[in-house]
Amino acid sequence: MKDSDEVLNHMSRLVTDNTKIISVLGARVMVLGKFFDAALPQLTSLQRGEVTRSFRQGIEDILSLMDDVALPAEYYPALLDLTNTILAALGQKSATRL
Repeated sequence: MKDSDEVLNHMSRLVTDNTKIISVLGARVMVLGKFFDAALPQLTSLQRGEVTRSFRQGIEDILSLMDDVALPAEYYPALLDLTNTILAALGQKSATRL
């Protein structure tokens, strides 16, 4: 019985720790999303092009770093989906004129 209590306590700590980590990641995503929504309309077409080039290079750098790392199958589709969403938003016409 003692072993099963220890296993349950360990599992409970793991769940609690993972919930905290996910909460922090969720908070970061929300803040960065709001920043993106606020900053993007302020960019000129030229600035959007520069940001797009820099962003693409950054994503390529990330992908090259992850070549030899075993990641869950969901990692790449999530990364590419968000990347494509951001690139599409950057490609839309700017509200600010040159």
